[in-house]
Amino acid sequence: MNLHLVRHPAPILDKSYCYGRSDIAVAPQTLALCCERVSQMLPSPLLLWSSPLQRCADLALALAQKLEVAEVTLDADLQEMDFGSWELRAWDDIAWDEVEAWNRDLLHHAPGGGETLLAMAARVWRSFDALRALAADDCAVICHGGSIRLLRACAAWHAEHESDAANTSATPATPDAHALESIALRALADKRDVAFGEVITLALGPRVSVLMR
Repeated sequence: MNLHLVRHPAPILDKSYCYGRSDIAVAPQTLALCCERVSQMLPSPLLLWSSPLQRCADLALALAQKLEVAEVTLDADLQEMDFGSWELRAWDDIAWDEVEAWNRDLLHHAPGGGETLLAMAARVWRSFDALRALAADDCAVICHGGSIRLLRACAAWHAEHESDAANTSATPATPDAHALESIALRALADKRDVAFGEVITLALGPRVSVLMR
């Protein structure tokens, strides 16, 4: 199965503000241009899954219309991290000691009292587990930069353990707490910025291959 991971178009709020779970719109022209470009990079037929936040869901619905896909599945587990009280605040207005507390423990500290990276990893794994069970050759997943990094980390972890299970005739494991830490750390180590509207294709199997466009 091929998972085509698509980051949403640039929202109307710029990167000088903190936003994760906040539901921010995309300008109509930006959405239309992104839909036109992304639609040319996706196969047909395919399934469409999306974060329910409008910067993702609006693109998914536009792609569904353009590619004649009957249904879009909205999955709350694909949402971006919840930054709690930091949401919609300028980064310059967030106390430096709060940011430093997060930097000292990126796995377990909840920025702004919102969500930890480990909690996000657990819910993104649920999405990944559901996606890989789909009876389809291709699925486009419209989501966020953080979600994409975690989906890639989930796919890499799954490929390693699927290969181990094949060699031992065991059932591939669901990640325990230690494995979720490993997945979250792998996502943290993925420093490459995912561009707005970028498509990253994961070919799922014993060895996960990645194609970025």
